[in-house]
Amino acid sequence: MATAAAAAREFVSGPRVIQGAQQLLSRFSLESLCEALANARQEDAEPLILALEGLTDFDEVRPKFLDDGVKTFLGQGASAADPRLRAMVAKLLAQVVGKGGEAAVASVLNAGILSLCEPLLVDEETGVAENAARAVQCAVQWPAGREALLGTQPGDGSSMAEQLQNRLPQLPEVQRIRALSLFVELGRSSECFAVLENRGAYQKVLDAFLTDDLLLKLNAVELMDALSSYDAGQAFLGRAGLPEQLARELADPYCEPSIRLCVTRLLGLVLRRTPSTASVLLPGREAPFPLSVAGLMDSRDQSEKLCALNAWVDASTGLEGLTFFLRWTPLLQDIVSMTSSTQNEVAKGAMAAWAAVLEERPPAAAATAAGPEAEIWEIAEQRVLPLVLKNLTGKPFPDVRPHTWHLLAVLVRSQKAAQQAMPAQELRDLLLNFQSEQSADARIEKHKLVQTLMTEHRQFLGNFLNEEVYTLLTDYVQQGPYWVPRGAATAVGDSSG
Repeated sequence: MATAAAAAREFVSGPRVIQGAQQLLSRFSLESLCEALANARQEDAEPLILALEGLTDFDEVRPKFLDDGVKTFLGQGASAADPRLRAMVAKLLAQVVGKGGEAAVASVLNAGILSLCEPLLVDEETGVAENAARAVQCAVQWPAGREALLGTQPGDGSSMAEQLQNRLPQLPEVQRIRALSLFVELGRSSECFAVLENRGAYQKVLDAFLTDDLLLKLNAVELMDALSSYDAGQAFLGRAGLPEQLARELADPYCEPSIRLCVTRLLGLVLRRTPSTASVLLPGREAPFPLSVAGLMDSRDQSEKLCALNAWVDASTGLEGLTFFLRWTPLLQDIVSMTSSTQNEVAKGAMAAWAAVLEERPPAAAATAAGPEAEIWEIAEQRVLPLVLKNLTGKPFPDVRPHTWHLLAVLVRSQKAAQQAMPAQELRDLLLNFQSEQSADARIEKHKLVQTLMTEHRQFLGNFLNEEVYTLLTDYVQQGPYWVPRGAATAVGDSSG
């Protein structure tokens, strides 16, 4: 008679299909396979583990792992010395909770095995910890899962989150960072964020970053990036006192490059969300944040330039930040000139930055308009537009063109910019070449440009386009970015004058 190990070998060596799983379970129940593994010799353990892992892949089989006889084995497996057993339990929990929805969460809670995630979350094996974290993140999407994780009586230490937080001081550094990372990911739910913040979980994240321990600080960079990627995290970082603390990191002359990038990025996001922090972060050009932006902007490293450009965009969202950088003439000129940088990534980043700064602001409607928003549009019309038009022919690369067309579409919302752009040879040569763009993004952005021209400046386009071309562009707007008219001209140069 075949043993459980032999049947497991047969299942593992065959195709991974439900018929194979059903055949295995018709010979040996799930509980029998678990018992066989608990008493297996070393050479038999491997196929049994692989078989049990394989069975977790099937929707029809996973509920059987919650039976009484099997869940006892799972409890033992979660604390087993063999990492393969712990990996199997973590994978099972992630799949049952992740694929089964609210009903599966209820079943796992009723079986009492969701609590197995707690030790697995801080397992020394990365794969084990990641699967346990995935199970928890899926569980908190449902009320019963949130209650199990967060508890109903704060401070009683009964919830999984509190138990994990209380263990932080005793955890090795890698496991501590993983636990903090879980808190950050759970914070994407506003309900979870509020509870965890009240319990000090995010202060622990901040403490890990602001520590004097350089290795821990470097490991916490990703945590801070993740925390700043959603609204609640940005609001937390913008609260009284925290922007100043973060800015002091930039004042350190020995600040690690990755930390400088992280803090500069964070403070830009803080300024975007809380423009009132400009009085603290932008008191003058010698303050840590603007000095860091200027230093990164002057770097030869493309990633540092791009970080500085993003920080400029974020800081310029508010009027105080916009005004501050408008008064920094040399820096602003650098940002203008970057739109035509010989480094294509920098040119793309600069064009995207200008588009972002201008998009949320209507162009100045009259020559008498005043203020920082009118001033930034004037700079864009007079100094940025000519460089971007030259990019149409100077940078005909598929990855650059979408950015060029996009910024032009933003710029020509201004009547003054549109009147400057239409006679430009660079635009005239491509406007009616309906096959000039190969990528979908470039086609879409070019179409948006023509849409903007035809909807917002229809009244004066007749000064630049003859009736035939005007009709052709009207059809193009209606037909969409992929339309190519039969026998269309490849240029507007001679026919639109």
